[in-house]
Amino acid sequence: MRSRFRIAPLLLMLALAMTACGGSESSPDDASASASASQSEASQTVDRTVTLQPKGNRMKYETTEFSVAPGETVRLVFENTATSPSMQHNVVLLTSNDEALFEEVGEAGTRAGSSNDYVPQEDPLREQVLAYTPMSQPGETVEVTFTVPEESGEHGYLCTFPGHWATMQGTMIVTEDAAA
Repeated sequence: MRSRFRIAPLLLMLALAMTACGGSESSPDDASASASASQSEASQTVDRTVTLQPKGNRMKYETTEFSVAPGETVRLVFENTATSPSMQHNVVLLTSNDEALFEEVGEAGTRAGSSNDYVPQEDPLREQVLAYTPMSQPGETVEVTFTVPEESGEHGYLCTFPGHWATMQGTMIVTEDAAA
Protein backbone atom coordinates (compact mmCIF):
# COMPACT_ATOMS: atom_id res chain seq x y z
CA MET A 1 0.00 0.00 0.00
CA ARG A 2 2.83 2.38 0.85
CA SER A 3 4.46 1.87 -2.59
CA ARG A 4 1.28 3.20 -4.21
CA PHE A 5 1.57 6.42 -2.24
CA ARG A 6 5.19 6.81 -3.28
CA ILE A 7 4.46 6.21 -6.98
CA ALA A 8 1.45 8.56 -7.20
CA PRO A 9 3.46 11.76 -6.52
CA LEU A 10 6.09 10.62 -9.03
CA LEU A 11 3.42 10.03 -11.68
CA LEU A 12 1.87 13.42 -10.94
CA MET A 13 5.25 15.17 -11.30
CA LEU A 14 5.95 13.27 -14.52
CA ALA A 15 2.57 14.29 -15.94
CA LEU A 16 3.17 17.94 -15.02
CA ALA A 17 6.63 17.89 -16.56
CA MET A 18 5.30 16.42 -19.81
CA THR A 19 2.53 19.01 -19.97
CA ALA A 20 4.98 21.85 -19.36
CA CYS A 21 7.24 20.58 -22.15
CA GLY A 22 4.35 20.17 -24.60
CA GLY A 23 2.04 23.06 -25.38
CA SER A 24 2.50 25.05 -28.55
CA GLU A 25 3.22 23.25 -31.79
CA SER A 26 5.54 26.03 -32.95
CA SER A 27 9.01 26.51 -31.59
CA PRO A 28 10.56 29.90 -30.81
CA ASP A 29 12.43 29.59 -34.13
CA ASP A 30 9.10 29.08 -35.95
CA ALA A 31 7.63 32.13 -34.25
CA SER A 32 10.56 34.36 -35.16
CA ALA A 33 10.56 33.09 -38.76
CA SER A 34 6.83 33.78 -38.98
CA ALA A 35 7.25 37.25 -37.50
CA SER A 36 10.07 38.13 -39.88
CA ALA A 37 8.05 36.89 -42.87
CA SER A 38 5.12 39.08 -41.78
CA GLN A 39 7.43 42.05 -41.31
CA SER A 40 9.00 41.64 -44.75
CA GLU A 41 5.55 41.43 -46.35
CA ALA A 42 4.35 44.43 -44.39
CA SER A 43 7.46 46.43 -45.24
CA GLN A 44 7.06 45.81 -48.97
CA THR A 45 5.72 49.00 -50.54
CA VAL A 46 2.69 48.42 -52.74
CA ASP A 47 2.27 50.85 -55.63
CA ARG A 48 -1.20 49.71 -56.67
CA THR A 49 -3.96 47.42 -55.44
CA VAL A 50 -6.13 45.67 -58.01
CA THR A 51 -9.29 43.90 -56.86
CA LEU A 52 -10.99 41.26 -58.98
CA GLN A 53 -14.25 39.39 -58.44
CA PRO A 54 -16.17 36.72 -60.32
CA LYS A 55 -19.25 37.66 -62.31
CA GLY A 56 -21.84 36.20 -59.92
CA ASN A 57 -21.91 32.41 -60.03
CA ARG A 58 -20.56 32.29 -63.56
CA MET A 59 -17.14 31.18 -64.71
CA LYS A 60 -16.14 34.73 -65.66
CA TYR A 61 -14.26 37.59 -64.04
CA GLU A 62 -16.23 40.80 -63.54
CA THR A 63 -13.16 42.79 -64.65
CA THR A 64 -11.52 41.37 -67.75
CA GLU A 65 -8.84 44.03 -68.19
CA PHE A 66 -6.71 46.26 -65.98
CA SER A 67 -3.59 48.35 -66.53
CA VAL A 68 -0.43 48.66 -64.46
CA ALA A 69 2.89 50.44 -64.95
CA PRO A 70 6.17 48.62 -65.63
CA GLY A 71 8.07 47.68 -62.47
CA GLU A 72 5.19 48.48 -60.08
CA THR A 73 4.59 46.36 -57.02
CA VAL A 74 0.97 45.25 -57.26
CA ARG A 75 -1.24 43.74 -54.60
CA LEU A 76 -3.80 41.62 -56.45
CA VAL A 77 -6.86 40.87 -54.32
CA PHE A 78 -9.46 38.35 -55.40
CA GLU A 79 -12.81 38.58 -53.59
CA ASN A 80 -14.76 35.43 -54.35
CA THR A 81 -18.28 36.84 -54.14
CA ALA A 82 -19.80 33.70 -55.66
CA THR A 83 -22.28 31.73 -53.55
CA SER A 84 -22.31 28.35 -55.31
CA PRO A 85 -19.95 25.77 -53.72
CA SER A 86 -18.66 24.81 -57.20
CA MET A 87 -17.42 28.35 -57.83
CA GLN A 88 -13.95 28.00 -56.35
CA HIS A 89 -11.57 30.38 -58.10
CA ASN A 90 -8.03 31.69 -58.26
CA VAL A 91 -6.17 34.20 -60.42
CA VAL A 92 -3.10 32.99 -62.31
CA LEU A 93 -1.12 35.71 -64.13
CA LEU A 94 0.86 34.57 -67.15
CA THR A 95 3.98 35.89 -68.84
CA SER A 96 2.06 36.42 -72.10
CA ASN A 97 -1.46 36.73 -73.48
CA ASP A 98 -1.19 33.81 -75.90
CA GLU A 99 -4.45 31.83 -76.21
CA ALA A 100 -2.54 28.55 -76.60
CA LEU A 101 -0.81 29.26 -73.26
CA PHE A 102 -4.19 29.66 -71.54
CA GLU A 103 -5.16 26.15 -72.62
CA GLU A 104 -1.80 24.62 -71.69
CA VAL A 105 -1.77 26.24 -68.24
CA GLY A 106 -5.45 25.41 -67.64
CA GLU A 107 -4.97 21.74 -68.44
CA ALA A 108 -1.67 21.55 -66.51
CA GLY A 109 -3.42 23.18 -63.55
CA THR A 110 -5.96 20.36 -63.50
CA ARG A 111 -3.11 17.84 -63.45
CA ALA A 112 -1.41 19.77 -60.62
CA GLY A 113 -4.47 19.22 -58.44
CA SER A 114 -5.98 20.94 -55.44
CA SER A 115 -2.89 20.46 -53.26
CA ASN A 116 -1.08 22.85 -55.64
CA ASP A 117 -4.03 25.29 -55.98
CA TYR A 118 -4.41 23.96 -59.56
CA VAL A 119 -1.26 25.86 -60.57
CA PRO A 120 1.12 24.07 -62.97
CA GLN A 121 4.18 22.63 -61.29
CA GLU A 122 5.87 21.20 -64.37
CA ASP A 123 8.50 22.96 -66.45
CA PRO A 124 8.33 24.82 -68.78
CA LEU A 125 4.76 25.86 -67.86
CA ARG A 126 5.68 26.74 -64.28
CA GLU A 127 8.02 29.38 -65.73
CA GLN A 128 5.09 30.90 -67.67
CA VAL A 129 3.30 31.81 -64.40
CA LEU A 130 4.09 35.35 -63.30
CA ALA A 131 2.09 35.19 -60.04
CA TYR A 132 -1.01 33.52 -58.61
CA THR A 133 -3.45 33.70 -55.73
CA PRO A 134 -4.34 30.67 -53.67
CA MET A 135 -7.62 28.94 -54.53
CA SER A 136 -10.57 30.67 -52.88
CA GLN A 137 -13.84 29.24 -51.67
CA PRO A 138 -17.08 31.20 -52.19
CA GLY A 139 -17.09 34.15 -49.78
CA GLU A 140 -13.32 34.03 -49.28
CA THR A 141 -10.77 36.72 -50.21
CA VAL A 142 -7.22 35.81 -51.25
CA GLU A 143 -4.31 37.89 -52.52
CA VAL A 144 -0.81 37.94 -53.93
CA THR A 145 1.77 40.72 -54.19
CA PHE A 146 4.12 40.72 -57.18
CA THR A 147 6.35 42.97 -59.26
CA VAL A 148 5.15 43.83 -62.76
CA PRO A 149 7.61 43.08 -65.58
CA GLU A 150 9.63 46.07 -66.81
CA GLU A 151 8.55 45.63 -70.44
CA SER A 152 5.23 46.97 -71.74
CA GLY A 153 2.88 44.33 -73.07
CA GLU A 154 -0.12 42.18 -72.33
CA HIS A 155 -0.24 39.38 -69.77
CA GLY A 156 -3.19 37.04 -69.58
CA TYR A 157 -4.83 35.88 -66.38
CA LEU A 158 -7.16 32.97 -65.82
CA CYS A 159 -8.78 30.76 -63.22
CA THR A 160 -7.21 27.31 -63.23
CA PHE A 161 -9.94 25.50 -61.27
CA PRO A 162 -10.82 22.51 -63.51
CA GLY A 163 -12.92 23.63 -66.46
CA HIS A 164 -12.89 27.35 -65.61
CA TRP A 165 -9.88 28.39 -67.72
CA ALA A 166 -11.81 28.33 -71.02
CA THR A 167 -14.14 31.20 -70.06
CA MET A 168 -12.61 32.80 -66.97
CA GLN A 169 -9.89 34.94 -68.52
CA GLY A 170 -8.64 38.51 -68.61
CA THR A 171 -5.72 40.71 -69.57
CA MET A 172 -3.26 42.73 -67.49
CA ILE A 173 -1.86 45.51 -69.66
CA VAL A 174 1.61 46.79 -68.73
CA THR A 175 1.91 50.38 -70.01
CA GLU A 176 3.65 53.61 -69.08
CA ASP A 177 0.21 55.28 -69.33
CA ALA A 178 -0.83 53.45 -66.14
CA ALA A 179 1.83 55.21 -64.01
CA ALA A 180 0.23 56.78 -60.96
